[in-house]
Amino acid sequence: MSRGAGAVLEDSVAEEAVLWMVRLQSGEVASAERHAFEVWLATDPRHAAAFSRIQKGLGAAQSSPWRGRSSAPILQAINAPSGRRTFLRNALAFGGLALSISVLGRTAGVSWPSVDELETGTAERRTWQLADGSHVQLNARSRVATAFVDNQRRLQLYQGELVLDVAKDSHTPFTLRTAQGVISSTGGRLMVRQNADATRLSTLEGSLRLTPGKGPSITIEPQRSVLFNDRVVVEQQAMRKGETAWLSGWLEARNQPLGEVVDTLRTYRRGIVRLDNSLANLSVSGLYPLDNSDQTLEMLEQQLPILVNRFGPYWISIERA
Repeated sequence: MSRGAGAVLEDSVAEEAVLWMVRLQSGEVASAERHAFEVWLATDPRHAAAFSRIQKGLGAAQSSPWRGRSSAPILQAINAPSGRRTFLRNALAFGGLALSISVLGRTAGVSWPSVDELETGTAERRTWQLADGSHVQLNARSRVATAFVDNQRRLQLYQGELVLDVAKDSHTPFTLRTAQGVISSTGGRLMVRQNADATRLSTLEGSLRLTPGKGPSITIEPQRSVLFNDRVVVEQQAMRKGETAWLSGWLEARNQPLGEVVDTLRTYRRGIVRLDNSLANLSVSGLYPLDNSDQTLEMLEQQLPILVNRFGPYWISIERA
């Protein structure tokens, strides 16, 4: 797929290319990891295009801030939510790369979010009390913005997953907006996950009003699990046991596709976890520790016909056994 000179690459491809560049320029790469890089480069033409764009961007800088430096602090900066978002969405456009890498090179740290923005980094879960007395708990690599002005209670979920305990107020509904629609509640508890093209909503306590972006409003009763896009409710069923297990640091899978399980693990690991596409629909059932992703990968390897290959601390490839 061709792209304009100023276009920003896909996040997933850009992230992999950036991480490889940091590792290669650090001088820490073993022969097995270099071989993994060569395999990655040849796997998809987008990989080579992304890596080439970064090389051109580095050429615009007088010197690379990555060369000869330990990759760990820079990778931690990129994996933090602010660093990841800023770098991947802006820095890979021509003209912005040199400035962004110089900032990362100088600080190798994380910029604090603005006062109305809350976010978590890799493997981080956190709880905040909001201005109206409500509480929001964010899963790893999640980001929201809040607004409590003009007698309104509003929250926007940009990425990730949350549990929201809504302080009761029958006169001022709490509205939570996702990429696909708006959820309105006057009190209760709900869980929301932003997926690529749909939103998953679970009503833990109380009913609420759901309005898809281009569809009619409907009432969702308590203890329901709903998947909706910007037009309709795609799926509605009784809430599944274990959906809130992440609050206690667990991933509870019940016939869940391996691709979804790996997506969850990615938010709890720094670096890249690649999955052979032919394995994405393998069914997974079990209880897995989120805070020990190495153990989870070992458990999956014992249960499924897969092989987990490790190429250094920041690269894992899951292949068919």
